[in-house]
Amino acid sequence: MEYKIAFISLGCAKNQIDTENMLGILTQNGFEITNSCEDADIVIINTCGFIQPAKEESIEEILKQVAIKEIYGDKKIIVTGCLAQRYTNELASEIPELDAIIGTEYYSKIDTIVEGCIKGKKYVCNDRQQWQANEVLPRILTTPKPTAYLKIAEGCDNFCSYCAIPYIRGKYRSRTIDSLYREAVYLAQMGTKELIIVAQDISRFGYDLGYKNGLSKLLDKLASINELKWIRLLYCYPDRIDVNLINAIEKNDKICHYIDIPLQHVNNNILRAMNRKTTKDEIKKLLDTIRSTIPDIVIRTSYMVGFPGEREEEFNELLEFIHEYPIDHVGVFMYSQEEGTKAAQLNEQVDIKEKVRRRNLIMSEQQKISKKLNKRWIGKMQEILIEGQDSKDVYFGRFYGQAPEVDGQVYLFSNRKLSQGDFVNANIKKVYNYDLLGEYYDFSK
Repeated sequence: MEYKIAFISLGCAKNQIDTENMLGILTQNGFEITNSCEDADIVIINTCGFIQPAKEESIEEILKQVAIKEIYGDKKIIVTGCLAQRYTNELASEIPELDAIIGTEYYSKIDTIVEGCIKGKKYVCNDRQQWQANEVLPRILTTPKPTAYLKIAEGCDNFCSYCAIPYIRGKYRSRTIDSLYREAVYLAQMGTKELIIVAQDISRFGYDLGYKNGLSKLLDKLASINELKWIRLLYCYPDRIDVNLINAIEKNDKICHYIDIPLQHVNNNILRAMNRKTTKDEIKKLLDTIRSTIPDIVIRTSYMVGFPGEREEEFNELLEFIHEYPIDHVGVFMYSQEEGTKAAQLNEQVDIKEKVRRRNLIMSEQQKISKKLNKRWIGKMQEILIEGQDSKDVYFGRFYGQAPEVDGQVYLFSNRKLSQGDFVNANIKKVYNYDLLGEYYDFSK
């Protein structure tokens, strides 16, 4: 019998890579992949367990599949990922219909686990093995052509007081530059043109292996791959962005003038309580240095509102900062009181209604800021990576200043047929809060 497997992948891009590795392993071992959970013999749910909304989404999806299992009979359900790692025992006791609950370090054994489940075995696995992916693992990309993520490290050593990731994913473990280079070459040969560098903190890359300026050295190596056109950086912690990294971004044409720096806050007392290793003045100095060195840089950040002890005074300081130091792309998260973290034990927890008010207020102001910053692109030519077609003669894609999923898009008019994965030139005509509107331009005419 040929068994069909369906995947549900939740959470971040790092989780998506884990899903891609599992897809590759199972396909290599002869399993058929289907997009229909109803038709599947086995459903694998790769969960997120980072904050409360993500946990709720994961639980809802698990319960939905359990309900389908009750209707369709002998269907196997395997739960993987952060929720499985963090709440292994709770899932096993409260949802006995699950056939396997496997933590974040068992992806390479997914074929063995699936085969065992087919034979009636049950698995509960979450012990630490200090495992991580490597270039040898097969992988099936789920990103739109020609974009792919490259996870350069596993785990986290930052221990921000609000974050459970170090307890879920373990210690920070960098891959070697040679291993990453080989995987990047493979991805390039598969048609990847945009390589997006991810980890819990890419700016820490190589410190555990004794590399000096590890991320800069890695970028130099990756930039030597001829087929790659864009290299994009996500998740750089501000306290480890130095002149070497800034210069590496500035000097190399393949590295997008784009950087994601999760700042979280600017009030020094809040930053200290968050166990962030930076100050407001250092953040300002960093932003000034980046912008003076790379004038056309596009910056993304995330802020957190409602952290314990954030009174109106501290919140207003953050609100003033977003106007004083406007940033292109901003995500705003409400603090989530996560068990096992130091911040969960702090006094002065902020009411949920107040968190919502603060988030909405910053996002409302950020809309205006984003549109104002977008206006600098009007009348300028940008190279656009086409991702799809919106309607007749209207396509959508991104320029170097937009990361997939989290930022806006460029919509452009073109009488010429364009295809997913094309890089084309567009003259930007109009801007919105997050998106740009352009017109295809043919330099050959």
